[in-house]
Amino acid sequence: MRVLDPIPQPAHQVCLARTGRFMLPECTCGWIGTARLTEAVAREEARDHALLYAASDISADQIRVLVSGDPAEPDPGE
Repeated sequence: MRVLDPIPQPAHQVCLARTGRFMLPECTCGWIGTARLTEAVAREEARDHALLYAASDISADQIRVLVSGDPAEPDPGE
């Protein structure tokens, strides 16, 4: 029986973690962004990190999710 190698996961999968009042952007590569009060700003920082490595291993779907805002959060331009 032949054992197949697992499918390699991208080295940079970013997410947002809530720590108390703050949103903290994190990546599977070990990068941790600055704690932010609003999800929109934390999402921008995570998106920027993802875009920095987009040429290597970030999927377009993951970047699309990071770019889309949270409909429950007010627009920072308002």
